[in-house]
Amino acid sequence: MDRSPEGTPYEKPVEIGDGDVILRVFAEAAGLEVKEDFRWPAKGKKGVQIDEVKPGRIVSRTGRKLDSRAKTFDGLRQAAEKSATFENVALTVGKDAHAVQLMVHEIKVDAAFIEAILKLVMEKFEPATPVTMTFRKANFESGHDLREFAAKLGIELQTGDVEQ
Repeated sequence: MDRSPEGTPYEKPVEIGDGDVILRVFAEAAGLEVKEDFRWPAKGKKGVQIDEVKPGRIVSRTGRKLDSRAKTFDGLRQAAEKSATFENVALTVGKDAHAVQLMVHEIKVDAAFIEAILKLVMEKFEPATPVTMTFRKANFESGHDLREFAAKLGIELQTGDVEQ
C-alpha cells in the first residue's frame, strides 16, 4: 500500500491539475529503497517539457546509440562544446572478430576522456573502421544544451527520457 512520508495510506487517486505535474514516489521495504519521478505536461502541451535553464539529463534504460563513426564523433564534439558528461558508455571500434569493445559503467566521463580512449584504440585499425557509442545517461548544465544536443544528433526525446 502506498503511504505518504508521514505514513498515512493513500485512500484515493492522487489528483493532478491542469499545470505541469511532477509526482515523486518513494518506497521502502526490508531495507530496499526505490525512487521514481512521474511527469505530466500542462494540459494542452505536447511533447517533452524541458526547462531551458535547469540542469538536465537524457536517460535511457536500453541506451542511446550513436550508430556511425560520424555520429559518434559529432556527438562527442557536441558534448565537449556543452561540457556534458556520460554514464554507462559502451564503445565499439571495428566489427565482428576484429573489434575492440569498452564499457564504462557508473562513472561520469566527458568527451575528452572518451576521445582519448578512442585515439589509442584506433591506432590498431584502418581510418574508415566503424566506431559506435551507446550511453544510458548524458548530463547537461542546462535544458537548452540538452535539447540542442538531442536535436543536432537526431535523438527523439519521449516522456521519461529527460530528468531535471
